[in-house]
Amino acid sequence: MDVRIARTLAATLLTGTVVLLGISESGASSGPGSASKVAAEVASSLSITTLPSNLSPSLANATKDIATLGTPTLAACNTTGETLNPSKCVFGDKAGSKTMVIWGDSHAFMWFPAVNAIAKADHWKLVALLQYACPPADVSVWNPVDKAPYTSCNVFRKHMIVAINKLNPSLVIISENFNSQAANAAGAYNTITPAQWRAGLETTLKSLHSKRMHKLVIGNTVSTASQSDAVPPQCLAANPSSIQTCTISDTPALQAQRAAESTAAKAERARYVNVLPWLCSSATKPVSCSPIIGESSGGYRIVYYSTGHITETYALWLSTVLGTALKPSL
Repeated sequence: MDVRIARTLAATLLTGTVVLLGISESGASSGPGSASKVAAEVASSLSITTLPSNLSPSLANATKDIATLGTPTLAACNTTGETLNPSKCVFGDKAGSKTMVIWGDSHAFMWFPAVNAIAKADHWKLVALLQYACPPADVSVWNPVDKAPYTSCNVFRKHMIVAINKLNPSLVIISENFNSQAANAAGAYNTITPAQWRAGLETTLKSLHSKRMHKLVIGNTVSTASQSDAVPPQCLAANPSSIQTCTISDTPALQAQRAAESTAAKAERARYVNVLPWLCSSATKPVSCSPIIGESSGGYRIVYYSTGHITETYALWLSTVLGTALKPSL
């Protein structure tokens, strides 16, 4: 049996810091890294040249190391339809007196393991409202799977705004991927500009109208989509003696996209969390993001299960630093 599936996770809040304990498939501790540990291992990540033997998850399992591994019932809350019943998608501490919502596309899905651990540790209910490729930002996007305008996403977004306002949670966490394919552009890239995205996100944040509701946007990762079509684990498998071939770099276009998110959040008095320091080394300009982060004694972690999406293993390792980032809103 895959020991990642069998592993048990215990979360405890200690002096404002989330501590998550578990066993990785390699037998090494899979608990979260402290802020200093994360910073140190990210800083040294570009020096990893060959594929380490003590990897978590294993290279063979990396593409399957997703949020439903530790929380299988989450699969029903990642809809492809037009609506979702929030009462069916409650996680965290289900007996908690406060409620937080995580809302978004596959990027919200990838952050779910860490947010769920934080919610459990701090005794909050967590409601997960997810739809792949459907951003909360009020923009009409193209559905690359159906090769058609993503009309169900527009309907889903409207329903979720109504549902969230009715739920009136204390905190709403938004995480989304920037999609530059406009619904009316037949799949053409760069037909949605950062300015349009900023305006769309501002519209959505404004629509969440409760005065007591804290809002937080988790910033985007550096995506490989603009640089390589290779899925990171596949790239690693093809380049075991030169894994930095699979390292990706930030670009001006990606910087503009994140700036749009940050500006929208600021305009609507939402907090913005820049995640790049947890993923990318600042030793280069622009920053570079290694597909593997870790060190020999504590083990190495594969960062991405697919383009721009972090593994459950790595998300859980970031529980402490994400918990610190969320703390002012908790």
